Amino acid sequence: MLVVAIAVAAEAACAAPPSDPTQPADAAFTHVLPPEPIYQGHVTAFVDVSVATMENPKLTPHQTVLVDGKVITALGSASAIEVPPGATVIDGRGKFLIPGLHDMHVHLDHTHGMLELFVAAGVTTVRNMAGSPRTVALKKLTASGAVLGPTIYTAGPFVDGARPRWEASASVVTAADAERVIADHVAAGYDFVKIYNGLTLAAYDAVAAAAKAHGLRIVGHVPFTVPLQHVLDIGQASIEHLFGYAEAVERDDSPVHHQHTTPGTIKRWMYADAAKMEEVAAETARHGTWNTPTLVTAVAYGDLYRGKTPSDAGDLETISPDWRARWDPAHTPRHYERAIRRAMEQAHDKALENELMMVRELVAAGAPLLAGTDTPNPYVVPGASLHHELALFVAAGLSPYSALRAATIDAGDFLGDPHDGRIAIDAHADLVLLDADPFADIHALDQIAGVMVHGRWLAADDLQHLHDQLVAEYRAPAWDEPIDLSGVLPGARVVQYVVADNGAPVGAYAMARRGDAVAERQTLEDDTASTRVTYGGHGARTLTLDVDRAEGVTHADYRAKEHRLIAWLTPATAFELVEPIARADVAQAAKPADDETDGSAAVPAGAATSFSVDTPDVDAPGALERGTLTITRVTTNDDTRAYRLRLVLDHVAQVARITLGGDGLPRAFKIASTTRPVVRTWTRRK
Repeated sequence: MLVVAIAVAAEAACAAPPSDPTQPADAAFTHVLPPEPIYQGHVTAFVDVSVATMENPKLTPHQTVLVDGKVITALGSASAIEVPPGATVIDGRGKFLIPGLHDMHVHLDHTHGMLELFVAAGVTTVRNMAGSPRTVALKKLTASGAVLGPTIYTAGPFVDGARPRWEASASVVTAADAERVIADHVAAGYDFVKIYNGLTLAAYDAVAAAAKAHGLRIVGHVPFTVPLQHVLDIGQASIEHLFGYAEAVERDDSPVHHQHTTPGTIKRWMYADAAKMEEVAAETARHGTWNTPTLVTAVAYGDLYRGKTPSDAGDLETISPDWRARWDPAHTPRHYERAIRRAMEQAHDKALENELMMVRELVAAGAPLLAGTDTPNPYVVPGASLHHELALFVAAGLSPYSALRAATIDAGDFLGDPHDGRIAIDAHADLVLLDADPFADIHALDQIAGVMVHGRWLAADDLQHLHDQLVAEYRAPAWDEPIDLSGVLPGARVVQYVVADNGAPVGAYAMARRGDAVAERQTLEDDTASTRVTYGGHGARTLTLDVDRAEGVTHADYRAKEHRLIAWLTPATAFELVEPIARADVAQAAKPADDETDGSAAVPAGAATSFSVDTPDVDAPGALERGTLTITRVTTNDDTRAYRLRLVLDHVAQVARITLGGDGLPRAFKIASTTRPVVRTWTRRK
């Protein structure tokens, strides 16, 4: 469970501001890692098993595979390999051993549940397609075995254009922007650069040049203004979702030319030209460009937007309640739903048929494929969805062996690791034991007898235990119970809220106030944030941040400088920011009509006040972000007062609205970002 604790105090000794206003001053910054695992160095023997090395489409029967620590140390006939004393022996009779699977397009949510679902489905390596410093930290911990989960390769944040689609994206317009962003990627330790839709041709070229100079490969989308041929020519390592192909293979008489939207892309696949498919596939193969089609997500959305819940998504009991709530079609952003629903109704079956044909042409031409899912899109269950993706590869015309290659040895080759994705001496000990032959039927992947990840063996009973733990944990959603703050501020009044994303409940929140002290706590999955703030003067004087996450425990101290120091935008933070204005409003409203004394402290409806702020970076707690906060009074009456807060950090604006009830405390709070189609709301419990 992730715990975030923030404390703010007003000690007079901290009054003098440090010289650098963008960095924490006098910070005691520590990071404590989880303990190392105890299983390293142990020998495990898979005895008399049929082995799929993945070098060829043949199974080798009656083999023994020895693993010492995290490495395969011996492989050969069961009659010739001696099992050392004390080894853990796995009976392989009637079973099939394959390399661990790779999901080469995921979006990690940094929860233990997601990581465990990957492992339970035999996915021992993932490529995360939008990363942060948290991802890099988690990558190190899963690699060491300190946290149970797959090997993680990660891109950095989306690299987008002047108006990014998603928050935390890196905006590139000029060559200088590109150099800065790629240098940041290198410093952070990211493995790839993720290209996104909004880059101009010039910005794309600048990013590609800077990445090449720094030794990083670019992967991701084909930007709307960049032709597929240019992406192939420049050497983009992988293309996701077949982006750019719908335009490149579109019939000359297509009625949806130049519609650079998701609905337009869906419709464009209806008008694919078979001859162009063959030509483009050959060109892709000539350049050696990899594709990650993520067909399973296209299928899931096709069902959802035609009013059907995907029936073969996987075991939804193991999905956290907040994700299940977000996946409910009732909570899809309305503007997004209407446009895509119309396109899906018109085009989905034909579009999917042509996407499968494009995959078939790519394989026939010799263009390399990767298997990825784009989990956790709605009903694209981590782990299980990769099995579905490989089944779709087979439906497109690949043999089970060829489909499996895309998720094993070919993925290892793409990652540049000759010890990955195969069963051989000195290969990584990431293995899946199956009860059925996957070369005969790809659905054998659903019959897992055990998984080895980083040399750690999880038998069927262990995997069932993981399953049962998740189910038990998720039976009691975070939002079901109010939060107890009685021990934090004894005697203070506690106000309870339900947290929701697009109307889907995802957590619980509580705040309490006594004098100048404010306490708050928010509970989401693997994310419990506790704040205690003591205000002095015009705001917080110091701020202490303690973060307990899967990737470790972090502590950082901040001191107020020439700019106002604030915690993250929550009901409590917003309340403290607007309360002085609200008090003035109340006083002004209480004056007799003929009272002409100064009422300048009140903010007229529509009027705004702005100031600079420093706030902690959510993903890198050791740093402060500089932003501008604007407060505008929206409405006021006898029962409620509403204020709008707009916090601008770099190119991202967070827009919030707080409504104060008759008791002066927040009745409701909501926040949205200009780069994320999610509105989070806090609604007071009755």
